[in-house]
Parts: sequence; C-alpha cells; structure tokens
Amino acid sequence: MDEDNRKLKKAVAQLAQRSQLQADSTAQISGDSLAEVRYKERSWLGMLEFDRADLQSLVAELVLNPRVEQFNDFLPSTLPAFLLFMCIRYTDYRNDESLVKSLMASATKAIKRVVKGFITNCLRQYSGEKQYSDQNTHKQNEQCLMNFDLSDYINVFHDIAFWVYESILQFIRNELSTVVVPAIVDNEGIPSISDSRPSGMRGRGASQPAKKSSPDTVVRLMTGYLRTLNARGVPEDVARLIFRSMSYYISATSLNNLLLRKELCHWSRGMQIRYNLSHVEEFLRESRLSPPSSQTQELLEPIIQASQLLQARKTDSDINDICLMYNKLTTQQIVKILSSYTPQNEYEEKIPQSFIQKVQDHLKKHRSKEEPTIMMNVDYVFPLSIPFVHSPLKLEEILIPECINLTFVKKI
Repeated sequence: MDEDNRKLKKAVAQLAQRSQLQADSTAQISGDSLAEVRYKERSWLGMLEFDRADLQSLVAELVLNPRVEQFNDFLPSTLPAFLLFMCIRYTDYRNDESLVKSLMASATKAIKRVVKGFITNCLRQYSGEKQYSDQNTHKQNEQCLMNFDLSDYINVFHDIAFWVYESILQFIRNELSTVVVPAIVDNEGIPSISDSRPSGMRGRGASQPAKKSSPDTVVRLMTGYLRTLNARGVPEDVARLIFRSMSYYISATSLNNLLLRKELCHWSRGMQIRYNLSHVEEFLRESRLSPPSSQTQELLEPIIQASQLLQARKTDSDINDICLMYNKLTTQQIVKILSSYTPQNEYEEKIPQSFIQKVQDHLKKHRSKEEPTIMMNVDYVFPLSIPFVHSPLKLEEILIPECINLTFVKKI
C-alpha cells in the first residue's frame, strides 16, 4: 500500500512539472505572437549608385538604347534623362570629380552619336540657380547639386541641341525635296480639269502623269515626323519650330519651281496647286500644334497666293486688289507670274504688257522699302530657342521599369 502511494505521488509530481513546462512554453509563444516587427519608413535620396566598371553599360542603356517606343503609353519619354541625372547626383554626393567627368563625357559622346534628347532641363532645375529653382519644392531644392558646377555642360548640350535641330531639318528637307514638287505643283488632284492645259503645251514635261507623289505622300511624311517628335519627348515649342521650317520649305520649293516653269502659269494649274495645298493645311490644323498652328499655316501663304493670282481676274480695275491681296509675294514675283501667264485657250486674252507695267508701278509706289528678291531661300531655318521646362517629377519616387536593364545600379 505504501509503495503504491509513493508511486502515485511521484507520478503526480511529474505530471505537475510537465504541465508547468507546457504553460511556460505557451506563454512564451503567446508573448511572441503579440510582438510586431515594424520597418522604419525609408527616405530615398533620389540617386542611383553605380560602379565605375558599369559606366559604359549605364550610358549605353540610358542613351544609346532607351527603348523609347515602350515609354509612349505608361512612362514619360524623358525618363532616361532623369535616371541619368540621378546617377550624376550620386557622383556629386560622393564628391567624385573623376567619376562625374567620365560620366558626362560618355553621355555627351553617346548623345551626339544617336541624335537623341538631353538632360539640360535637369541640370538647370537642380543647379541651385534661382531662376530655375523658383518652382522647386523644398525637397527638390535639397536635391540640388552640392559639389559640382556643371553649367559648362549645359552649354555643351545646347551646342549639341542646335546641331541636332539642324540635322533633323536637313534630313526632313532631303526627304521632302523629292516629293514636294510632284505632290504640290505637278499633281492633278482635280480630274475634271486635268487636261485643261494651254494650247500648244500639252505633252510638255510640266504635266506628265508619271509623277507618283501626291499631297497624301507629303502628309504621310509629316505625320511620321510628328509621331517621332512626340515619342522622343521633344518640347512642343521645338516641334512647332520644326514644322514652321518644314512649311516654309514646302512653300519656297513649290513657288521657286512655279516661277521657273512658264508652262504652269495658267488658271487651271492654279486650281490644282491650291487643291493640293489644302491637304497640307488640313494636316496642320489637326496636328495639335494649335493654337499657333495658324502661324505655321501662314508660311504656306506665298505659294497659296501665287496659285490664287493665277486664278484671279486681271483687269485695270483689279490692280489695287492685286497689290493688296498678294502681300506675301514680292513685286518681282508678282510681275514674273503675270509675265509668264499663258491663256488657257483661244477665248482667253493674253495679259497686255501695259497692265503688267501698271501693276509694277503701283507696287513700287506702295512697297518702296521692299528688297528686290524673286527666288525664296529654301535653306532658311528658323532660329532655335531652347525653353526651360520645370518638372514636378520627384526623383525619390522614380522607379526603374523592367524594360530598362539597370540591374547593376542601386537606388539610394
């Protein structure tokens, strides 16, 4: 009996000890589950850390191969410029003069190779200069460059911008040079008068049907140019300037060709030219270059007025109207068109020399300060002015999209 009591007491003691251990364990687990591990909110500096060994890969990805077509719908086309500037800020943060020089030199060389956008706006906005930082937030002003003055590089990028601008216009002129005259001057878009050429001039080279270019050809080219400029993030002011130069070139090329071809100076050709130009005008109205698109359309006025002069009535009572209405044509150009005018048929009278002389005398009287020019300068380019565009984009919030392969950099 005693033995049984002793065993029972021992078993109860063991059970009590085991229960206490389980209770302690449960309490510990319960305590652990009530504790939370919380992360402090990280404050990004708006920089991208990179190694010198990756510098060429960095520039190649951001400048030489930025996959612009993937930015159209979801990302700004200027994103590579901001990412590049975040790398510049990292070199400034480290106060590494050698690294910033290497980065800027590589970026400048790459930009000249591919004729693409610049980081001028970033360099201005974060330079610390009051005229560019007035609209900055307090955080953006804190992110201005601390150790390096890169204003000389702004001048370098400006020089590249002017070179790029002229290169773009030269490329556009080269493409348009082969289509403008066939599309605007030679194209017979109105079939009902396509055979209404002056007697004795049928079969001459001016109206050969073999010309394949049409106003739609010019419009397609201009549409492609506008789409490319928008995709590259070209500022609207610069894009508008390019289209002003483009419109001027179309007008100058067409008018010069008309002045040199007497067989085209008759009323039906004037109708054809006016009809062909209407396609270009419609494109400019719908191109979202408004509201100043009207200024761009005005550059077509010389060739428009020349086509209208061919259709206008030409009697002594019309002399004053001719001098007033065709104000975008010089005196020599008006006289040249009137002197080259050929009657449409035997029922139309030839313009008498006395009428042309009266027009010339009237113009000289009212345009005494006009320069004596007859041919337009097709190489004229409107001067470029690079606008500063403040960006509200926060550097610390910029995320690197997967379409840009920058696995070797670290956001800090």
